[in-house]
Amino acid sequence: MSTTNIALLLQAAEYVERKDREAEHGYASTLPMPDDYSRRKAAKSRKFHGNRSTHNELEKNRRAQLRHCLERLKEMVPVGSDASRHTTLGLLTKAKHFIKLLEDKERRQQAAREKLSMEQRYLRRRLDSLTNGQYRTRVERSISECSSSTVSTTSGASESGESFTYQTLQRTSTG
Repeated sequence: MSTTNIALLLQAAEYVERKDREAEHGYASTLPMPDDYSRRKAAKSRKFHGNRSTHNELEKNRRAQLRHCLERLKEMVPVGSDASRHTTLGLLTKAKHFIKLLEDKERRQQAAREKLSMEQRYLRRRLDSLTNGQYRTRVERSISECSSSTVSTTSGASESGESFTYQTLQRTSTG
């Protein structure tokens, strides 16, 4: 699920929480207004009738957009077997839990990815050390094989043969 989907879910959850807070406070009842106020209000209502219809149209569009977003949210969030009818609050609550689940899953995957990365670095270093060690073993074997193939009756001749072979191997391996 992409980060834009998660952002959309979070926006929807914030919207519902804000509406719930507003509903908790409710609206205070007002005192009755004097007659002259009601006359002025009637004059204003005729004057602003166009604004009222504009407001109604905007509200209608806002509700349609909200309904569309909730339908998209319902498609993204696993709502269970009783998916025929859900309240907005229920859907947003499930979305919130689903987001938390996804965040936990992402954290676990990130930790696993880091662990695998560390293991990969360790194995590469180990491979490099084994490769270097294997090369060193081959050179030592070559030296010992060459020195064992030198046939000499005196120990001095054998030592000079070994040193010659070792020096020759060093020159060929470095050059």
